[in-house]
Amino acid sequence: MILVIGEALIDLIQVSDQYKPVVGGANANVAQALARRGEKQKFLGRISQDGFGKQIRSHLLANGVDLEWSIAAEEQTTLAVATIDSAGVASYSFYINGTADWGWTEAELPSHQMLREVDASCVQFGCLTMAIGPGNVVVEKWLRSIHEVDQITLSHDLNIRSALGFERDAELERALRVNRISHLIKASDADIEWLYDLPSGADLDEIAHAWASEGKLVVITRGGDGASLYRNGKRIDVTAPKINLVDTVGAGDTFMANFLGELADLDGLGSKPLSRLERISDAQLLDAASFAAVAAGMVCERQGCQPPTKKEVQALIALR
Repeated sequence: MILVIGEALIDLIQVSDQYKPVVGGANANVAQALARRGEKQKFLGRISQDGFGKQIRSHLLANGVDLEWSIAAEEQTTLAVATIDSAGVASYSFYINGTADWGWTEAELPSHQMLREVDASCVQFGCLTMAIGPGNVVVEKWLRSIHEVDQITLSHDLNIRSALGFERDAELERALRVNRISHLIKASDADIEWLYDLPSGADLDEIAHAWASEGKLVVITRGGDGASLYRNGKRIDVTAPKINLVDTVGAGDTFMANFLGELADLDGLGSKPLSRLERISDAQLLDAASFAAVAAGMVCERQGCQPPTKKEVQALIALR
């Protein structure tokens, strides 16, 4: 079972000259994509009890997301305004002060015993949940305790939201600190360029290899240029499929979910995480990431985050 922890919010997505409320949040999107794929999962989020929160719960449940461990939060729902440019790329502004997603307490997080009882093999986390206080400190402490036990794969998707005005050096320090307790690390090229104040298109290999120390697996997504996987001094490149772009909402989250699902099929998630990842061959990693890239491409041809099922991805691959 893959446990996803993090934000579930409302994206107000631009449609012509209006904005449509759509369930979003990077981590909620990952949970939805896992559920649509048919993966056993749970989503651990602080979901508001307001009108938008009810919409979030209804949407996630309708897509098969397990909300058993999610919290009924008193605070209001977080809002993200997604403006789509002429190329179909989304940019975001956020309304986050005092909203539900950032109020984590230790009592709201599952114990190690609870994780064992549900046979959790992986915890997926990242994006704003790891960046916004006061809850980020609580979640990071909890993840650190899981890392010390070495029984569950910890998967960190940075998903930096620079539009929120974060201080660059502090964000880099935080990201590197969380990376140290992560076994699988995913970032976009834009994430790394912003963190290190690099120009667009800069060579990221040195940074990625440094992150991929001690057997960690690092994935750098590059939009239409595909993705690159790094481990043990090697780089494996994955080609992006050719698509008719509608928008990029949820593409990276869908990639992450399907990549984790493919790793799970290879018995690559669970106890002694680094050893499990080491047993997966380069060819298997390439196949897993290629599958994830096709799934992400399918989302880009749909409006908003509408992840495909595993069978839909398999059928499209079979046609190629």
